[in-house]
Amino acid sequence: MANDISTLLKVAELYYLDKMNQNDIAKIIGVSRPSISRMLEEAREKQIVKISIEAPFERNNTLMMQLKEKYDLLEVIVVKGLGDYEFDLDNVGKASADYISNVLANDRLLGISWGATVEKMVKNFLDHELENVHVVQLTGSLGPNRTVMDGNELVFRLAQKLNGRHEFFNAPAFVNSRKLQEELLAQPQIDLNISLGRKIDVAFSGIGNIETTRNTLVSSGILDNRDLNDLVAEGAVGTMIGRAFDIEGKEIQYRNQFPISSGLDSLRLAPISIGAVCSKKRATATLGAINGKLINVLICDEEVGYELLNN
Repeated sequence: MANDISTLLKVAELYYLDKMNQNDIAKIIGVSRPSISRMLEEAREKQIVKISIEAPFERNNTLMMQLKEKYDLLEVIVVKGLGDYEFDLDNVGKASADYISNVLANDRLLGISWGATVEKMVKNFLDHELENVHVVQLTGSLGPNRTVMDGNELVFRLAQKLNGRHEFFNAPAFVNSRKLQEELLAQPQIDLNISLGRKIDVAFSGIGNIETTRNTLVSSGILDNRDLNDLVAEGAVGTMIGRAFDIEGKEIQYRNQFPISSGLDSLRLAPISIGAVCSKKRATATLGAINGKLINVLICDEEVGYELLNN
């Protein structure tokens, strides 16, 4: 049964202009949530709502196809860059948000890390209501000095945009003794997060390199130059979800720090595991993540893309 134009217009205005979610609109109109979804579809069919698409970023499609074939990846998205790190990183975040919104579905588990790249994805993620989506934090907390890009904050913000549930990782990202690490990992809430991390449908993480520049672990005070030198001596080239790895994606242990996070296998087990990265300085780390099957989807800028193509 068709709805009258005034009702369709009201529903469309509440949803698209006032940014209300479908549950709240349903209460106002006095119908079920599925009815609101059908009304929005009807409003589009009757051209009450017209949707135009303006690409927020440009893609290098040729490079994307070349990298996908060379590394046998599920998907590759290469964002055209301007050579400005912050601008290009924001576009990588936009591309990541767009990709996740397209592959995520009802009744799915989404696991995310922390850091600047993940923060850009969450910031650019548009409200995308799904049913029974669970957002899981894969790492412990960076601490009060890194609130904006910390896992707790990012999981909460993304779950709100998805109208889903979230699971906090109520522990520090690192501790300084193995005994404390074992005690924390045995805590019920943390054990639940680790268990959920092994079941995620979609994983998303930035890819860090082993140097002091723009290194979240260094800027958070977790690692220092000596720690980085030790990692390099052991063959480490990159980090994901707080874990260091070598050029083959094999985990490298920290000298005096013990991570409280899901293991690298949680990334390998995910049907869709996305690594997002910007700057050619992270190309070697990205290669390690690809070699180790830590990711099967790559979202990057052209600098990283060309470095990988020419490797």
